[in-house]
Amino acid sequence: MASVITLPLPSGLQDQLRPLLPIAVSMALPAANLVFLATGPHAWDVALIWTLPVWLLIYADLKGPAAKSEPMDSAGRWFDPSLYLLFCLQLANILLMLLMASRLSWSSWTDFLTSACNIAAMRIMTGTNSCCSGIALAHELIHRRAVHRRWMGRILLWTVCYDHFMVEHLLGHHRRASTPDDPATARFGESYRAFWRRSLPQQFSSAWRLESRRIRCLDAGLWHHRVLQGLLIQAVLLVTIAYGFGLVALLMFLYQALVAVHLLETVNYFQHWGLTRGGRYFSGADAWSTDAWMTTHAFVGLSRHADHHAHATKPFQQLRFHTDSPRLPHGYFVMAVTVKLFNKHYRRMAEQELRRRALGPHRVDGACLIDASSSNFAA
Repeated sequence: MASVITLPLPSGLQDQLRPLLPIAVSMALPAANLVFLATGPHAWDVALIWTLPVWLLIYADLKGPAAKSEPMDSAGRWFDPSLYLLFCLQLANILLMLLMASRLSWSSWTDFLTSACNIAAMRIMTGTNSCCSGIALAHELIHRRAVHRRWMGRILLWTVCYDHFMVEHLLGHHRRASTPDDPATARFGESYRAFWRRSLPQQFSSAWRLESRRIRCLDAGLWHHRVLQGLLIQAVLLVTIAYGFGLVALLMFLYQALVAVHLLETVNYFQHWGLTRGGRYFSGADAWSTDAWMTTHAFVGLSRHADHHAHATKPFQQLRFHTDSPRLPHGYFVMAVTVKLFNKHYRRMAEQELRRRALGPHRVDGACLIDASSSNFAA
């Protein structure tokens, strides 16, 4: 049975506050990052201490309870307002990061060391937050039916220079996930480094082709090409940052975007690694799952991935945990570290799980993905 979060409060008050706890967890990193940036730049040691929230999240993801409640604890009238608050926090964090980066000093070796430590701290804090409260939140919003929420999702993607993700994800990934045609599905045996080199350009080219096909079918003008729109808007954004905040701020903006995209693609890597669909429709066995409570709420429900593919427009608090999915041993934070630093260990562990469940190349019906070990996808 899944562990239950208990609070040292009277039972009646616990019942009232428990739905707010997951929302508070999702706000923890962006709020800490906001205070860090608003009070910076810091002394070199203080800047490094400020990265503690990220390490605590990783530890909580490793040691925290399971989240299998149906529906999730975060259901209720507070869920949608929390998305708007997270959206505002992400924009505020990006603005404060630019201001902090523009105030860094490089006039002496001591200043250089201090500024380098502040940049390292911004890389860890803001880069991680831009994935969890930027891209993961954008993922939730672009799946919503309301037009203004989809635009909110696109604005968040601009903060990490990844606007084409919307087109590729909605028109490409959801149709092709766990098939050899999907650029965002990691092949059996494929290392993370090989996946990163292959997937990034393929996702962009796929988004461009899909959007070009869409506007041809609509007989629409080139300006309606959303990937082109994103490129132009992001180019204007970069020029504005350089002009308004300086070169260091621009480089910091690009750095945090790279960190955020790296974390997202790490998640993409292990969400479908080695899997192939058994039929036309998506099932629980077509995505890796984790029941880590911290991951579920810090990544805005992204970990209930199999049910999300089956019901793409369903809000995350209504998604269900699939017991027939192959299981990740830990949450997304811990798995991201494992995939990047101990990739061979991850692949051995993942292959054992696929063999145990007769999935991927071990499917009893004979279906299998392209085996990267016999191609240039292997490490």
